Amino acid sequence: MKKVIKRCIIVFLLWFLIHCVYISIDGLKNFSGKADIAIVLGSTVLDDGSVSPWLKGRVDKALQLYKNGQVKKIFVSGAIDQNHFAEGDIMKNYLLQNGVDSTDVITDNKGVNSYHTAVNFINLNRDNKYSNCVLVTSFYHVSRCKYILRKLGFENVKSDHSEYFSLRDSFKLFREFFAFYKYVLVY
Repeated sequence: MKKVIKRCIIVFLLWFLIHCVYISIDGLKNFSGKADIAIVLGSTVLDDGSVSPWLKGRVDKALQLYKNGQVKKIFVSGAIDQNHFAEGDIMKNYLLQNGVDSTDVITDNKGVNSYHTAVNFINLNRDNKYSNCVLVTSFYHVSRCKYILRKLGFENVKSDHSEYFSLRDSFKLFREFFAFYKYVLVY
């Protein structure tokens, strides 16, 4: 019985390690093409209503893609946090302050998680008919977000990642393993 348990633990640890390596490689790829729209997933807003460093990294990447002419529109999606700040509005204001035309930013404040952001984008796309997108989020989050968009029927999904990294990314990478399989099973 001990050998079986030991083997199961070894198999699980190998699976975990391979998964984390895969999502890191997938998440750290840079986008070099063009897309109709960038989808930026929300993150924490600071207590004063400004973008946190990890959210700024995501929005800055979308801003870079926009200024480089790689995307025409930016869809910013997040929730309303415990301080009643709307992440989507905060991201939009940041983009507008940095030269993005207001007609090129679409705001979603009902993206309470990655799944809801994907659903909200799919619903928006029924009218707009975007044929491709580039998903912008933190590297550890990319694979799960691409997975859910594709599962909901939007196949032409590319990605890019925030260039802000911190020690907390290690915990987020660990957590992402479990979150990915939760999405596989639940959504």
